[in-house]
Amino acid sequence: MSQKIFTTTNTALSCAVLFFSTLPVAASVAAQSNTSADVGTQEMIVTANRLAQPLGETLAASTVFTLDDIEAAQAQSLLDLLAGAPGIQMARTGGQGTQTSLFMRGTNSDHTLILIDGVKANTASEGFARLENIPVAQIARIEVVRGPQSSLYGADAIGGVIQIFTKQAAHSDAEPGLSGNLSAAAGTESTYNGSGGFNLRGTHTSLALNVSHQQTDGIRPIHTPRPSARRSAYDNDAANLSIAHQFGNGAALHGAYSLTDSQLEYDGGINNGEGRTAHLGLRLPVTNSWQSDLQVSRFIDESVNDSTFASLSRTERDAINWQNHVQLGDNNSIVVGADFESEELLYEMSGATQTDTTRDNGAAFAVLDTQFALSNSSVDTTLSLRYDDNEQFGGKTTGKAAIGTDLGDNMQLWTSYSTAYKAPSLVELYVDFPGFFFFGNPDLQPETSRNVEIGLEGNHAGARWSINAFRNEIKNLITTDASFSSLTNVDRATINGAELAVSGSWLGWDANAALTLLDHENSDTGQELLRRPNEILSAGISREFNKLDVGLTWLLRGTQKDVDPVTFGTSSVAGNAVFDLAFSYQLLNDFGLQLKIGNLFDKDYQVVDGYNTYGRTALLTTRYIF
Repeated sequence: MSQKIFTTTNTALSCAVLFFSTLPVAASVAAQSNTSADVGTQEMIVTANRLAQPLGETLAASTVFTLDDIEAAQAQSLLDLLAGAPGIQMARTGGQGTQTSLFMRGTNSDHTLILIDGVKANTASEGFARLENIPVAQIARIEVVRGPQSSLYGADAIGGVIQIFTKQAAHSDAEPGLSGNLSAAAGTESTYNGSGGFNLRGTHTSLALNVSHQQTDGIRPIHTPRPSARRSAYDNDAANLSIAHQFGNGAALHGAYSLTDSQLEYDGGINNGEGRTAHLGLRLPVTNSWQSDLQVSRFIDESVNDSTFASLSRTERDAINWQNHVQLGDNNSIVVGADFESEELLYEMSGATQTDTTRDNGAAFAVLDTQFALSNSSVDTTLSLRYDDNEQFGGKTTGKAAIGTDLGDNMQLWTSYSTAYKAPSLVELYVDFPGFFFFGNPDLQPETSRNVEIGLEGNHAGARWSINAFRNEIKNLITTDASFSSLTNVDRATINGAELAVSGSWLGWDANAALTLLDHENSDTGQELLRRPNEILSAGISREFNKLDVGLTWLLRGTQKDVDPVTFGTSSVAGNAVFDLAFSYQLLNDFGLQLKIGNLFDKDYQVVDGYNTYGRTALLTTRYIF
C-alpha cells in the first residue's frame, strides 16, 4: 500500500480539492469544533497537558465543543455531535442506543480514553466506553485531544483522549441566585426527549441537579443477512447531582454523583445498561505558585443482556488521582502527580461465571512546559514522562516531547514525538463466547505505539486554520484472527494521516470545514483496517437572522473495508454524503424553539455492513431558561 497520504485514492484528491475550494468562504467562519472556540478569544483547555492553557498555545491537535456549540448542533447522541470533528470516525450498528464505536485517527475503538469529569469511563470488559448511553443533555463541554497521550493518562490513549464535562454546580465566585433550564422534544420514530436542571448558588456554596429522559422506537437495525423483525426501541434516564464549595483560604471542594439507566430492545432480547459515577475532589493552593489537586472516584458500569445467550458484564473501578502544578517563573511550569486505580470485572454467560478478576495499576507522571526566546521568536516545549506499574503486565514507561515556534504573522509551527501503550482488556484475555464460536486469548500482549506529528496553525482575518500530519506505528495490535474465532496480536499496523480544519466569520455567516485523510495497513495481511474510511470531509455554514438561526451541515465518508455479515469475509462499504438542517427561533428572551432535520435528502446508506441507518428524521425542541 502506498504510504503517500495525499494520494490514497482519487476520492481523497477530490475531497482535498473540495475542501480548499471552501476556504474563501469558510476562511472567516466560527465553527463548532476545535478552531471555533478560540477565534478572537482565549478559550482554555485542560486535557492537553493536565492544566489550563489557551487552546491556541497547546502543542497538540485539539478540538473544543462549548455549551453553545453543543446546543446549536441539536445532536441526539455523541455520534451525531462528534462525527464531523477532525480525526474522528464513528460507526453505529443501528439506531439510538446500539453499540457505537469511535476510531480516533484510525486506531481501534478501545484506543481512545474517555474521561467524564476526570473519571475514566472505559470499561474493564471491552476496553471502550459505552458512548451510546451518555446523554448529550447532560454535557456542558467536550475537549478532544488527538494523538497518543499515554505519557499523561496511561493506557487506553493510543489514539487520543476525549474528556466530557457534565453540567456541574457553578463556581462559588458566580453571582448568588437560582438559574435553570427546561426542554422538551418530539420527533420522528416516536422520539420524545426531556431535560431540566437548576443551579443554586450561594456566597460560598453551589448546588446543581440535572435530569434527562430519552425514548424512541428506533429503527430496524439489521439489513442483512436477515432483516430485523422489530425496531430497536431505546430508553435512557439520567441524573447528575453536584456540589461546589469555596473556602476562605482559596481552597475548593467539589463533588458529583451521576447515574444513567438505559434499555435497548432488539430481535431476540433486551439489553439493560446501568452506569454510576461518583467523585470528590479538593483543590488546595499550597503557595502562590503551587496548587495541589486530589480526587477520589468510583465508576460502575453494568450491562445485562437478556437473550438466548444471556450475559452479565459489570465493571467496578476505584481511583485516586493526585496532581501538583508548580509555576516556575513567568514562562515555565511543571505538573507532577500520581494515579492509582483498582478495577474488577465480573462476566457471566448463560448463568455461568466466565471471569471474576481484579487488576491494579499505579503510576507516576511529570509534565514540564517551558517558553523562551530564540532569534526574536518565541519557542515552546513540552516534555512529559509517565511510569505505569500494571499488576498483570508489569512496568511500562511512556513519554512525549513537543516543540513549537512562533513564525510571526499569527502562525505557529510545532512537532512532537510520543509513545503509548494499551493493555488487553479482561474480556479479550479471559472471556469465551461459545454460542458464537469466539474465545478469549490469555496469551495476548500489550499494544505499543510510536507517533510522530507536525502541525501548522494560524489566525488570519478572524479565521483560524490548522494542518496536521502524523504517522502512528502500532506493534502487537489486537485484532481478530483469520478464522474470526479469537483475537491475536498483529506484528505491526501503520497509520498515516493528515487533518485540515478552518473556521471563522464572514459577512455575518459562520462556517467551518474539516478534512481527514488516512492511509492505514495491517502489516500481517497487507489489508486496510476495518471500518476506517480513508477520507472524511465535514462542513457547516450558519447565520443569524434577527431571532432566527439557520445552519446546514454536510458529512462525507469515503469507502471503507468491513466484514461481510453472511460470509464473514472482507467486504466494502460504499462512501456516502449526508446533509442536516437546523433552525433555532428565539420567541422570547427566555423561550425558544429548535427544529433539526437529519439526513435532509433521505439518503439510503450504511456505515457498518449489514446494518441500517436513519432515513430523514425531524426533531422539534422547546427550551426555557430561567
